[in-house]
Amino acid sequence: MKKLFAILSIGTLLSSCSKTENKEINTNNSRNDSLKTEKAFVIDSVRVQDSLQVAKTLTLSFEKQVLVFPDISNKMILDSIYKPANIVAEDYSKKSLTDILEKFKKEYLKKDDSQDYMPDFKQTWDEVSEMKMVSKTDDLLTLKYSRSGYSGGAHGYYFENYKTFDLKNNKVISQNDIFKNPDDANWDKILKNNFVDKDQKDMMIEDKIKLNNNFYFDKEKITFVYNQYEITAYAAGVVYITLNFKDIKAQLKPEFLTQYNIK
Repeated sequence: MKKLFAILSIGTLLSSCSKTENKEINTNNSRNDSLKTEKAFVIDSVRVQDSLQVAKTLTLSFEKQVLVFPDISNKMILDSIYKPANIVAEDYSKKSLTDILEKFKKEYLKKDDSQDYMPDFKQTWDEVSEMKMVSKTDDLLTLKYSRSGYSGGAHGYYFENYKTFDLKNNKVISQNDIFKNPDDANWDKILKNNFVDKDQKDMMIEDKIKLNNNFYFDKEKITFVYNQYEITAYAAGVVYITLNFKDIKAQLKPEFLTQYNIK
């Protein structure tokens, strides 16, 4: 009798283990099926950089990087994506973009014998630009374009621009897609009250601030970007002004709220 009980107990235990194992396999299969249905947004990049001493006191340095988007085929969107990087091409493949960047590098890194000015002490003049993906949410792709450089003088320069692309409707989103009246005089007061860095407001060189098309947004807020000398002195650097959508909801277009699920 004891032997029979032991056999039954072992049989029950094996049956229980078998059920548990089958359940785990089913769960894994379900997870794998789910992953197969989700297509990742593929991006790649190309970077070209080099330097050249063109005189005893002058070295030129060049660096340029752009992103590559194998999943985007619409020519109009691709033209819009690369326009801020000063690139226009029939083909935006990785090879084509590499060839274009190499051409830019060759043009920059050349000795110009007709150049009137040469520094009295050793300097490096440079040009650096890059493209970064800020976010990719549903059909919205936001990119940041930055550029900096120095070519003598008191200081160099730096600026950054943002663009948001609607990949479903194949367009660049502008202030006119978001606001009922972008030219409303009240925007000046609203923008001045929402500097991210309040100290920058003391360095303003413009009396009034207008909405621009240099911005990025998510479902809760929008940030406008103003570069050096645009509304403030050089020392202020890049200015960021962030507005919460809930505070300006009356000024937003209903179709914008609906289409992009803005809270």
